[in-house]
Amino acid sequence: MKRMRIFPRMIFMAALSLPATAVAESWTLEAGSWARPRDGRAVVTMAPLPTVVRSWSRRGDAQLVVRYAGGEDGELWATELGDWLVALGVPGSAITLTPGGRPEHLELEITEGSGT
Repeated sequence: MKRMRIFPRMIFMAALSLPATAVAESWTLEAGSWARPRDGRAVVTMAPLPTVVRSWSRRGDAQLVVRYAGGEDGELWATELGDWLVALGVPGSAITLTPGGRPEHLELEITEGSGT
């Protein structure tokens, strides 16, 4: 009987230790896709960007996290993508650029809540 009372308490305590934001969805944009010439028409059709923007727009206070590999090249790529996301209707305040991703990839995540 004691074990039955302790188990729900352990679940509750574990839930309290979870981060305030949770990743709702994630995608990857590879360097090869980004390497082609970019203009408005190319960007609005570049997978997975249309899906990412639609998914973000369905959520009220979600953040769009762009995780890049770090370094100057990764930061420039992430910043340019952030600018394009703003042009596609995502407010700059809803975009978070974060180093720590994989080389040659940008990882896009939609997180619930007010940021990472």
